[in-house]
Amino acid sequence: MSSKDTRYNFAAFVALTALNLSIAWRLLKIEYINQLASVDGLFIGIARYISTHWGDFSWFPIWHCGMPYQDTYVPMLHLVVAAVSSLGHVSAARAYHIVVAVTYSLGPAALYWMAVRLGASRGAAFLSALFYSLFSPSLLMMADMAKDAGGIWYSRRLQVMTVYGEGPHVTAMTLMPVVIVALQNALVKRDSRAIALAALAIAVVFLTNIPGSMALGVAVFCWICAQPRDRLRAAWAIAAGASVLAYCAACFGVPPSSMFRVGVNVSNMHRGFGNSLRYGPLPLALALGTIALAGYLLARTRLPLIVRYAILFSALVGPMAATADVEVYELLPQAGRLHLDFEIGACLLLGCATWAIYKLMPGSLWPVALALLIGAIAAQYPHYRWRAKFDTQRADLEKRSEYTTARWLDGHMNGGRVYATGSTAFWLNAFSATPQLNGCCDQGQSMAVLNEVPYKVNSTEGNNSTEAGINWLRALGVQAMVVNGIESTDEYKDIRLPQRFEAALPLLHRENGDSIYGVLPIGTSLAHVVRPADLVPVHVPPKFEYPDILRYAQATMDSARPTAEFTWLRSSHARVRANLRADDLVSVQVAWFPGWKATVSGAPRQVYEDGMGFLVVRPQCTGDCEIDLAWTGRGDLALTAVLSLLALGLLGAMIYLRRPLPYLYIMACNNEPNAGLSTAPAAGKLN
Repeated sequence: MSSKDTRYNFAAFVALTALNLSIAWRLLKIEYINQLASVDGLFIGIARYISTHWGDFSWFPIWHCGMPYQDTYVPMLHLVVAAVSSLGHVSAARAYHIVVAVTYSLGPAALYWMAVRLGASRGAAFLSALFYSLFSPSLLMMADMAKDAGGIWYSRRLQVMTVYGEGPHVTAMTLMPVVIVALQNALVKRDSRAIALAALAIAVVFLTNIPGSMALGVAVFCWICAQPRDRLRAAWAIAAGASVLAYCAACFGVPPSSMFRVGVNVSNMHRGFGNSLRYGPLPLALALGTIALAGYLLARTRLPLIVRYAILFSALVGPMAATADVEVYELLPQAGRLHLDFEIGACLLLGCATWAIYKLMPGSLWPVALALLIGAIAAQYPHYRWRAKFDTQRADLEKRSEYTTARWLDGHMNGGRVYATGSTAFWLNAFSATPQLNGCCDQGQSMAVLNEVPYKVNSTEGNNSTEAGINWLRALGVQAMVVNGIESTDEYKDIRLPQRFEAALPLLHRENGDSIYGVLPIGTSLAHVVRPADLVPVHVPPKFEYPDILRYAQATMDSARPTAEFTWLRSSHARVRANLRADDLVSVQVAWFPGWKATVSGAPRQVYEDGMGFLVVRPQCTGDCEIDLAWTGRGDLALTAVLSLLALGLLGAMIYLRRPLPYLYIMACNNEPNAGLSTAPAAGKLN
């Protein structure tokens, strides 16, 4: 690339980033925006916890009765936000908005870079990035999305990031073109540095967002299918090799055990995807086969690589998103969310087509075309600025029940577990460190009993009763519950007939329409001395009978039994003290995982799971006993830590040494003469 090309590309990069920053700039200086229906609070809560527990967040005790950190959410964005919060001495909320504003603003520049690398001229690439900056093609394709955005002239990408909490997805979308650039470089250069950089780029997307990773898989497939026929085998081999290296590098952040947990939960969470699984891989295989055939036919045309890629990507992702119904049928989990990713392909096509038309015009009309472009930008830019201002109004937290309730709980619950629903649950840990029975995210939730709670507590339909719902909460170690009344600002108000708890539970606090009721005395321990018959029996598959739940709840509330003092020493280390008989058991209302270890006076003791999914310890101790509980990680954690370190070391060596790929590997990949020696672009410019 000449110095002139470098200057032009740098200028385009700066201009596009500045344009988008001027739209999203309010996010750089605001802490909380008035979008508390969003799940942003959950992401802020993760980063907030990390920023105050550096080096001690392997166990995440504030959600779902505790869970491994890797099960909360893929970790990359939250680690970055926590680092910005700690290093910049700003709140996690402010840091989150700074990070997502920057990743949003870099999206069009990344698209420009990808377009140029795949053979587009600078003009076509810049127009594509301008369309991506100031137009949302998905709103033309999906009428309900256009209605939700307020019309086709507003930014869907910014709206879903601020209103619904798609910051991780938008960040992954910004990184996706970087992966395609890295793969294209690897295909052209065929050296170890290029392969390593592609692997690192894939790993970062994989660690950022699950829907973004799904979209990346589709994008890489389309990139392969768009290649000339004599490069297909090389593209497959390079993409596969880089993907394997990427997972090896990222596996400590998303170990196989966490992936298995997501796989177990995903079909139950997304009925539409569960319905598609009834047909096995056939529908998805047909869709991918159709795209592969289309790629084969497009390769016989004179269309540039960038156009072939954009056609294939748009043709696959667009219909997949437009036809998705979370309750009926979808090819991938929550495939409707990929309408955002569709915009990448659609804007590439719009930009390339517009540039081609421009180049076909007589030179005398070029000033007219330029004037029309400037006029369109001038007309559209205020729409985006207005919508951005509308969606990023500062929240008046003192008038929000989500905030005032979290503040009271933080000051009065002394770390006791609470039950909250709706947007109150979303934002509870953005404002406080109060442990809650719910949390994010359901795909990582391991205790099947927690799936029963909303049906038993929130509603009185069927055989459910207020008293039974309260006993379920007591069995789960909940000390207080938040009930959103009519005047509450909670966006969802999930609990039906909230007034029914007035006579059933003592009122602890009422403010801004929220009532906080005591379920157990504040300070109640999470550890209890029990007999084997008190425990909820284990059933496969899990089954929960109310008499078993009631018996266990009553046993944990029995004042005649010895008390067991439970104390968190660190996030992953707890202590239980109790006066025990030799055959007593200790039930700890913390989620059981194989990585929990118990010792008494340094001697290991048996730890196992009851039918609720809680820890049970067999202390084999008489008199005053102290049980040490330590979270050491699941069985695959040590292996993935070693594998990730080895993979990162290998990738570092590959980058440093920059060796050509082995000759036999190159020859096996494709039949190009002197493959791996060329640095020429893979496709001609779109002029």
